[in-house]
Amino acid sequence: MPNLENIAVYEGDENIMLSLSGGPTGVSWKIKPTTEELDTYTISNYNGYMDPSLTGLFYPNKSGLVVLNATSNGNPISTSGLYIAQCSSDGVRAGAKLLVVREFNY
Repeated sequence: MPNLENIAVYEGDENIMLSLSGGPTGVSWKIKPTTEELDTYTISNYNGYMDPSLTGLFYPNKSGLVVLNATSNGNPISTSGLYIAQCSSDGVRAGAKLLVVREFNY
């Protein structure tokens, strides 16, 4: 999992790729969103099942996880936060932070 890395984007950016080879099956994706740092949400599990309440926020594919819209506040959660991926074959875990920055207009 050496290709998973921290990313900073602007709020409203779309289709942010968290690259991780392994495909949508065989990898579990979780998030600790900045809006609820004490909770962990399972985005998808090893067999490709996605939490229906999060399907409008994320899309796992063969290249990793696509964050559909960068948000710092969310409905139901923000997409900024700590992402955790775990491979089913060897149990290796990796994490990456997605930082979402709001533009400030003077």
